[in-house]
Amino acid sequence: MVMFSAGVGAVLTGAKLVDKRINRIAALANVSAYDAEATREYIDGAPHIKHASLRKLYGKLVVQIFDSAIQYNKIPKILDLGAGEGSVTLPFLELGAKVVAVDISKNQLDALKTKCENFGDMLEIRCEDINDTLKDKRVKYDIIVLNSFLHHVPDYLRMIREAATILNHHGQFFSFQDPLRYDSVGKGTMRFSMLAYFCWRVFKGDVIGGIRRRIRRSRGIYLKDSVHDNAEYHVMRHGVDQNAIRYFLESEGFDCKIVSYFSTQSRLFQHVGTTLKLKNTFAVLAQKRM
Repeated sequence: MVMFSAGVGAVLTGAKLVDKRINRIAALANVSAYDAEATREYIDGAPHIKHASLRKLYGKLVVQIFDSAIQYNKIPKILDLGAGEGSVTLPFLELGAKVVAVDISKNQLDALKTKCENFGDMLEIRCEDINDTLKDKRVKYDIIVLNSFLHHVPDYLRMIREAATILNHHGQFFSFQDPLRYDSVGKGTMRFSMLAYFCWRVFKGDVIGGIRRRIRRSRGIYLKDSVHDNAEYHVMRHGVDQNAIRYFLESEGFDCKIVSYFSTQSRLFQHVGTTLKLKNTFAVLAQKRM
């Protein structure tokens, strides 16, 4: 009986420690540098940073991935592709990992540098195209992260294939905040998601321009030199194919899990969608098998 009680106590203590770390990571995901207009705009349009429920989910997944990694390397090495303003980089540094943060935007990396300035040589920042980063096969990583990024990439399966080649044994691939393939989402959820987006978008300016772009894209017309089209490329191909990603990773020797959830920019619609348990967005957790 004594041994059983002690065991239960240990489990409860462990659970509290895990919850404490998850809450800490969720809080860190909301630490933002608001001195740059571009960063403020990014955060307002980034549900995974903006909403507490998504920050909590993100924190839970990050702790889970990190705890798996430290079984094989006490100080995991992370490659954060499309690092942005640091919503991924900072939590992993806080947990004790070394991070290589890569982004093509100097403004975003400046915000990241400000947030993470206390971590010294645990952080390496690279302002470069991630395709150039993936060409370097000399360095291997324990975790590769793409946060709110796959939907910007036309050939995301090729990118995942390249990323897989620079993972260590037992290495993990983690992506978060990409739209589910539209035809895998119910019509009601799609309509609700579109309503939520437009209700948020109407207060952001350039409403007529946004409507015109949506109509043009609905006709299958994509302009390669359009900043808006490139940033919202997922609209052209109807989301990101989560099943194709899972099938590919499993064929490459990964155990893969798709985590689906609801996400939108509007705070009100986020609450309603979460309450109704709708799902329009996903994360990927994949780890190399033995």
